[in-house]
Formats: sequence, structure tokens, C-alpha cells
Amino acid sequence: MTGPVLTTATLAIVSTLTVGITAGNQPAQSQAKAASPVPERAALIKQAAEAQEAGRNDEAVRLLQLAAERYQSVQAYLELARLQSRTKQSAAALDSLLRARALAPNSEDLLSAYAQLTLAVKQPMPAVLALQSLTRMCPSVSQYHYLLGVGLMAIGDMPSAVEALTEADRLEPERALTLLALGLALNNRKHFAEARTALVHSLELQPESIEAVAALAEAESGLGNFDAAAGHAERALQRSPASATANLVMGLVLIERRNYAGAREALLKAMAADPESPKAVYQLSLVAARLGDEAAARRYVGLYQEKLRAVEERIKTLRAGGSLANGPAVDPKPANPPKPPGAPKGPQ
Repeated sequence: MTGPVLTTATLAIVSTLTVGITAGNQPAQSQAKAASPVPERAALIKQAAEAQEAGRNDEAVRLLQLAAERYQSVQAYLELARLQSRTKQSAAALDSLLRARALAPNSEDLLSAYAQLTLAVKQPMPAVLALQSLTRMCPSVSQYHYLLGVGLMAIGDMPSAVEALTEADRLEPERALTLLALGLALNNRKHFAEARTALVHSLELQPESIEAVAALAEAESGLGNFDAAAGHAERALQRSPASATANLVMGLVLIERRNYAGAREALLKAMAADPESPKAVYQLSLVAARLGDEAAARRYVGLYQEKLRAVEERIKTLRAGGSLANGPAVDPKPANPPKPPGAPKGPQ
């Protein structure tokens, strides 16, 4: 059996869903207005906006930093974080958001921005903790449940991910990406029939989604429909030859057909595309044993168990309460996960 994992398709979902820290894209359950800012602070923020429009980002950063530090302005810190995120300064953006949260720890906009940015830079633990707070504060906002589900998938807590994504789908039905994420989580739970239903509907809404086609291939494979699985996997590979999920499915199909050499080749491609996933590693251990390579089989078993322990440790940390600041240090130029065509490159 394989454990819950963060697959390449899941990473693509994370990238796609992280629409960025942009003004006006934060769903809100209440529209309470803050007190009008003092003129000096307002003038600095206005000047910063004008500088950004003119392409003078360094000047805008200076003005926003001045407003934020002189007036302890939450708005200035948030605008600064948005600008830093757009200019790929992830570490600086996180620092600005943390400073803002010290001033307004329960701000919906700040929690939402923080969750989106930490998801984009692959820090799912603090993102999930922020989103858990948001779903309690704003239980009727589907986006927060949706992003929570994606974050839980990244950690490896698939039962909780399914619960969050099901709630997102209930609150806002007919969203292709919600159904795709739900299908991925259900595949990881081996609920293949339910996954197939969600993925078929996702493809009805967004027929060009290669991630959904590859995930549907996995669901069909799990149900024993290997011919259908192969067809979907081949379709996905025509558009995305490096697809981890599609290569994994082709490996499973070839194992079923007893083409172990071919299966090994496909599974190695899946492993190369998604090194963190235990799925391909587990199947490689079986293929190596079938090919009589006991040393390789033992090596893959050890690697598989190591990856499962990492997933279990993340879930244990989450269950213990974690910390909004307990993610690893952010690389200002974090490695970009694979993205589907047209997906944003991170927070905007």
C-alpha cells in the first residue's frame, strides 16, 4: 500500500490555486471598514501606488516601508508584501506579512495573504494553520476551505483534505479545480470510484485539463480498468511527457501486462518528475523484485519507508498544533513546482 503523498499534480494545483496577494481578491464574510488613515500615512501609500504604476518599484518599496514603520500601518505592510511578492521577493514578503500580523493577528486579509504566499513557496504547514483559522472565522467562504484542502494534501493529510474539499464543493459547486483537487485526494485514499466521479465532472467543466486526465487514469487503474487507464495516460503524456501521474499509471498498466522492463522505465520517469512521492518508489520496489534485482528492491523499499515517515511526521506536527511560523526558511528564489499551461507563476 502507498501512503498519502504530495504528487506533481497536487503541486500543480497548489500553483494554480495560489492566485497571489492581490488587492480585492480576498473573499470576506464581513465588510467592516477600518478607520480612515491619517493624511501623512495615506499620502505615502498613495505616492507608493503612483510609483508602482510608473514602474518605480524601488521607490514604492521605500515609501511603503516608511509608512509601515513610522505609522505601524497594517495597510502599508500588506501593500508592501503584495509588491514584494510580485517582484519575487518571497522572504521579504513573508517578513512584511508577519510584521503586519503582529499588529493585527486576526485580520482576515492578512491571514489570507499569508496562507496564499506560504502555499506558493511550498510551506504548507503555516498555510494550513492560517487557513484553519480562516475557515473558523469565515465558514461560508468556499475559497478558504478549498485552499485548506490543497494545503492538507501538500502535508499528506488526505482524510482531512477530502473533508475540506467536499465542504468547498458544497459551498461553491461546479468548480473544475475543486473537483480536480478532490479527485486527487480521493485517489490517494484509494476511493477510486468517488475519485472517478469527481474527475469526470471536472473534465466536463474543463476538458483541456491534463492534470484531470492523468488523475482519471489513476482512478481507472485503481478500479482495475487498465485499458481505460492506459488510454487516459497516453492522452496526458502526449501533452505532458513528464507527467508524474501519467507515467505512474503507465507503469501500473505495464506491470499488469507483465512488461516489467517497460514498467521500470515509466516508473523512473514518474520518480524523476516527482521525487517526493512514495508511489513510484513503492512500485519500483515491486518491479525490481520481479526482475530479480533484490538489491534494488531493498533500496526502493527503504526509500519508500523513509518518505512515508516524513509524511507521518508532518501530520504529527499538524496534529500537535504546529506554528504559523514553523515553516522552513524561505529561499528568495524557491524552486518552482511544475505548472499546467496558463497557470500563474506564483503570487501576483
